Amino acid sequence: MDSHIDNAKLTLKKNGKSFYWAGKFLSEEYINRAAELYSFCRALDDIADSGDPSSLKCLNDIKLNLNNNSYLGIEDIYSVKYPKFFNPFSKKAAVDLIDGLILDQDSILFKNESELIRYSYHVAGTVGLMMCDALKCENENAKLFAIDLGIAMQLTNIARDVLEDAKMGRRYLPSCWIDNISPEEIVLAVKKNDKKKYDKISQGIKKLLILADKYYISGTMGFRFLSFKTRMAISIASGVYRQIGVQLKSNNYNWYNGRQVTSTSTKVKITLIKIMEEVFKRKVIKDHQSELHKFVKELI
Repeated sequence: MDSHIDNAKLTLKKNGKSFYWAGKFLSEEYINRAAELYSFCRALDDIADSGDPSSLKCLNDIKLNLNNNSYLGIEDIYSVKYPKFFNPFSKKAAVDLIDGLILDQDSILFKNESELIRYSYHVAGTVGLMMCDALKCENENAKLFAIDLGIAMQLTNIARDVLEDAKMGRRYLPSCWIDNISPEEIVLAVKKNDKKKYDKISQGIKKLLILADKYYISGTMGFRFLSFKTRMAISIASGVYRQIGVQLKSNNYNWYNGRQVTSTSTKVKITLIKIMEEVFKRKVIKDHQSELHKFVKELI
């Protein structure tokens, strides 16, 4: 076994618990390719979140090398291992991903839904596109739905990490949803037990998760382009990740008492439900809703 693949799988097991859990349904070839992709994205994310003054230069250097097709020469410098399956399409998506991570190098204070969706495309919709290549899904229509699943999971991620992100000077919730509450005010609200700001942020999270559900519904429509076992794995992974939002909702959007964690018993329950759905549920076939890409259509 390639040591790079071994290390990539360990990274996935440690940090990508939802997908690692679902990956048991993938063939060895596909879980290896998915792990390579996860490890690559994780390395970029670690650079972006390191707080090192050189992070922006690192990201720009990696972007330049990708654009110049000379990416192999920098893997030792920045500890970035590029997936062997990368093709021009994957590289373009990787460049778009880096553009999103470059945004994170400044304070994030989104004003509206457009900025939120564009960012979510950059840092997660692109991963959906690269995952299509990892899973050898070449249908162009499938890629539209893969973008939506990535966006949905990123919106869930934002809902989970409101306080953690605020401590880093980032507020992804659009200001027009929450009366322009700043990251500093979010952190202070917890220290002062400010119920008014608690409620306002909770309302924003509720709106965020309603929006995420629209993208999850669209994302699941793309499962039909995958083989049965692969479809099962992606369905389970998305279901487990979506559960974070379900738990936030059931806890009245309580964002200030720590991150939501999906228990093993809940993962087992979701897995069984998704197996039943994929085996017995009648599939609904619909065209992609272009409205979902109105803010990102020029990027795709």
